[in-house]
Amino acid sequence: MPLAQSGMDGTLWVCATVDGTYKKLGEILDLSLKINGQEIDTSNVDDAGWGSAIMGAKNWEIPASNNLILDDAGYAIVIAALFTTDPLVYIKILTSGTPTATPVGWSGQARILGADMAIAGPKTQQKVNWTMKGSGALSAIT
Repeated sequence: MPLAQSGMDGTLWVCATVDGTYKKLGEILDLSLKINGQEIDTSNVDDAGWGSAIMGAKNWEIPASNNLILDDAGYAIVIAALFTTDPLVYIKILTSGTPTATPVGWSGQARILGADMAIAGPKTQQKVNWTMKGSGALSAIT
């Protein structure tokens, strides 16, 4: 029996404050979580011709797209943050559950760096592509 989980279960939840109520970003079309580590090169003449490195800072980001639904509660939080001086939101990227019922995934604080909105086109629905960049640590929710 496969242990793989359907991508249909993935959700993105946003909140304007750390202790507020999370709202689901509706009608997600695509959602990814990218985690990257940075190496610090420490190569020196004592490495016998081999390179060496130590671990530096990690960062994370969420590229996401969803149907453009102007009255969606999650959209309202993200778009409001986008137009502030420091566009921070609290997020939960869940592979299953909800923020209050058996959540599994990750949580953290992110900045909304951009939105690419498709408003009109003969071969597409209205949709928005978001760029969210982590601000600080990402924590696992199990």
